[in-house]
Parts: sequence; C-alpha cells; structure tokens
Amino acid sequence: MDITGHNADFFQTGAVKIIGDGSIQGSTAYLTKPYHVPFKGDKNHRGYPVTERKMMVELVKKFHRAGRQIAIHGNGDATIDDIIHAVNEAQKEYPRKDHRHILVHCQTARYDQLDEMKRLGITPSFFPAHAYYWGDRHHNIFLGPERACRQNPARTALDKGIPFSIHLDTPVTPINPLLLVWSAVNRLSTGGNIIGKDERISALQALRATTIDAAWQIFQEDNRGSVEVGKYADLVVLSDNPIDSPETIKDINVLETIVGGKTVYLR
Repeated sequence: MDITGHNADFFQTGAVKIIGDGSIQGSTAYLTKPYHVPFKGDKNHRGYPVTERKMMVELVKKFHRAGRQIAIHGNGDATIDDIIHAVNEAQKEYPRKDHRHILVHCQTARYDQLDEMKRLGITPSFFPAHAYYWGDRHHNIFLGPERACRQNPARTALDKGIPFSIHLDTPVTPINPLLLVWSAVNRLSTGGNIIGKDERISALQALRATTIDAAWQIFQEDNRGSVEVGKYADLVVLSDNPIDSPETIKDINVLETIVGGKTVYLR
C-alpha cells in the first residue's frame, strides 16, 4: 500500500519500526555475554530478544522487499547480530541500493558489527545521553567498564565512515536537543564521570548528527537539516556558540525558534 499520499510539510510517513529487544538499564537488552553484575543472582542472564531471529528475518524481508525503510530498535549486541543477519538475508534475496535501514540506539555495537553495518548500508542512530542518565550504573552494574565505555560508539563510526544520527528516547528521557549534543561531545554521567572518552565527538560533528545527517538518514536531506535556499526555514537562535563552548552546551539558551520562516517562540 502506498501511504506517501499523506505526506505534507508538517507530516511525513517514515520507516516501519521493529522492536528487537529491551534496555540495558532494565536488564532486558539481549547481550552476547552476561550482564556485569548477575541479574537476580543469575550469572548467565543475557537478556532476551523481543523479536526472535527467525521472525526478525521474516519481517525485515517483508518490508525490505516492499521498498520500505525499516527502523529496528536494538540495544544489546546479540540483537544487533540478529538485525545484521536479517538485513543481510533480505539483501541477498531482494538487493536494494541506498535503503538506509536504521539501527535505533545501537548501544552496545561491537566494532566488527559496525564494519558489517557499513557493508550492508545500515545506518545507526545512537543515544549518547545513555552516558548521562545511566552511565555510572552501566559502568558498575549492567555492562562493566569495557562495554560501558564502548557503548554508542559514535567516534568509531565516524572514523569508519558510517553516517549516523543521534537522538533522545522520549518519553523515556526529556526532549532536550542541547543536552543530547552535549552528551555526545562530553560523555559525562550525572556523577561527573567520563564514560568512554575515546568515543567522544566534536560539537560540530554532534550538531551535524542532529541536523543534516539526521535528515539524510530519513531521506529528507533535500528539504531540511541545513540552511540553504529552497529548504524549510526551520532554525533556532542560541545564546552562545556551541562550537566555542563544548563543555557548557547543555546550558545554552534558545532565544528564538523559527519554523517555516515564522517565529513560533521568542525568549
């Protein structure tokens, strides 16, 4: 069924969403190795899939064959393995160029998985504010130091030439784009600890991941995401330059919000 007839300036039909697993902080994300601190005393607890591998393959093939973009929620690396396998199987049977299937959260992606994602054209959307909201508990309880510091591997994805976006998981966390950018740049926990310094990215890179790269990810780069003639005039005026003050990005105020060339908020 073609649903694009519903598209308009303020509404776009997007990707089909599939849920692969749960969350790290809920001990329901599906990991290849057990949680750092045994969950309820179970030393073998690795979480579990919401969508089993066989069903994941069937669903991905169905929507991939239909020409739809797919966004698949995957936090644990075992679920990410299943997602990669499903996209690989779909591509073998129904090859498509530039499908831009999205791996949502992609929290504990291993570096070998990033290589496979690049090969298959899967684009991650990272949730770097994990470090802020749950970073200390990921480090000490859920994942342990190595996996916690590797989570949301934006710097490695950038180095490998993998386009990605960053996001917040509202309503799990509040909508606060400047906190999101700040988290990607600084990876500081609420306890003041750096969770994965080697995966930090620059303020400019984080801003791209929330604007033009995010627009590209959903096939909207021709009409939004950058200030250019012919695109929607959706802008914010900030009280400070985030590139000049990366440590305090989350404290910058929005002075004005412009949507479609019209001011909708004025501080």
